[in-house]
Amino acid sequence: MRTKRKGVFAHLCLFNIFTIAIIFILPVIPGSAFADTLILNASQAMALALANNPQLKQNQEKVREAADGKAVAFSGFLPQISASASYTRLGKVSEMELVTPVYRKLPLRVYDPRTGEIIGFTDSVPLPVGADTMSIALGSADNYLLRLNLQQPLFTWGKLFNAYRLAGLNLEAQKAAYEQARQEIKLQALAAFYQALLAEKTANLLKESYEQLQRHVQQVQKLYDNGLASRLDLMRARVSLTNMANQVTQVENGAELARAALRNLTGIPRTTTIIFAEELHPDTTPIETLGALDTARQYRPELVQLRRLTQMADINVRIARTANLPSLFASSNLDYKKPLGFQDKWGKDWNATLGVSWPLFTGLGNLHKLRQAQSRYRQIRWSEKMVEDAIALDVQVAINNLLQEEKNIAYQGENVQLAEEAFRLAEEKYQNGLITNLEFLDTQLALTQSRLSYFTALANYQVARAKYLRAIGKF
Repeated sequence: MRTKRKGVFAHLCLFNIFTIAIIFILPVIPGSAFADTLILNASQAMALALANNPQLKQNQEKVREAADGKAVAFSGFLPQISASASYTRLGKVSEMELVTPVYRKLPLRVYDPRTGEIIGFTDSVPLPVGADTMSIALGSADNYLLRLNLQQPLFTWGKLFNAYRLAGLNLEAQKAAYEQARQEIKLQALAAFYQALLAEKTANLLKESYEQLQRHVQQVQKLYDNGLASRLDLMRARVSLTNMANQVTQVENGAELARAALRNLTGIPRTTTIIFAEELHPDTTPIETLGALDTARQYRPELVQLRRLTQMADINVRIARTANLPSLFASSNLDYKKPLGFQDKWGKDWNATLGVSWPLFTGLGNLHKLRQAQSRYRQIRWSEKMVEDAIALDVQVAINNLLQEEKNIAYQGENVQLAEEAFRLAEEKYQNGLITNLEFLDTQLALTQSRLSYFTALANYQVARAKYLRAIGKF
């Protein structure tokens, strides 16, 4: 009874291990056109994911947008030139009334200075005899204007320079965000690649175990036919074979689902057959973990982005402090218009202006904007501190996992050697009738488990290595 329970428990363990190994499932989305067969390695999988990922393309557009924003900020240093044209029809033209004297030529009397009598008349001379009123139009009813305008800020207390610095820092922050997304997508692609490769190895391993079990069932059948094995041993072997066949089907389905997840992430079409160009083997490339935290603080994209946002918040505080200070500007117009003055003709004219703009009172709005900017600066500083602490923990966890997987590979490799030797001895002993059928099946199960654990350790190490490089910002 105890032996029977042990065999049932062992097969349940095997089923659970195979089930866990194939549960990496993602939706399937068709990708771009590929050949019918694609030989794929981890580097190619990451390259395809970077080339076809929509999120990364969105981040690229954000970088381009920020670059154009920096160019827009630089344009604030340059003069702004604009042209305009207008026609104005006046309903009533202003007039100015003038009073002018009316002259007539009249002779003047000539008197004798001694007697006072009229002695004659002079020649006719012009003399005012009245007044006349006349109106002069001050302009024209039809007015045409072609204008070229130039404006140039002269002094703004550093507002334009700070705006340009803000645009440059925003560009650097967007580049850091792009790098963060790029590393995350690479990590996802590498993990999906090794998950699919592990699922294929699991399926192949289970097929080998199934073939071994088939040979064992044939051997048990021969022993039964010769009266050297019981019917119970034969039935147990056949049940184990049936269970193994079911497990093979499930693992093959899981391997296909893992491939579908890889296709979804890399943009490979569903109709393309993937052939893995890599094998799961120990990676002897040394990984330097000394100074990992300092490297992470320098290169981790999240921290780089937050540092740029902190600088931007500091500049916004400076801009808010100068909001109530005056600004000096210059403006000039070159006109071609009709009428020109009081003359009804086309002609050129120009004017220039030097001005000062000074917001004396804004309802205390600028004061509260300054306080808002200072509060945002403090918030970002706290965010930077929290992210630094989280990254320190992330680096430590990544180092621990990497070292653990290195040791696990060594342990599992040794287990595989022991299990293979044990299985070889079990085959010999069963053929000589020294062990029971159930003991043989348990030995085969142990070999399968050890091989699967070894393959899993190899795949996990590759993912742990990538996560470590991602944790220090060098992936």
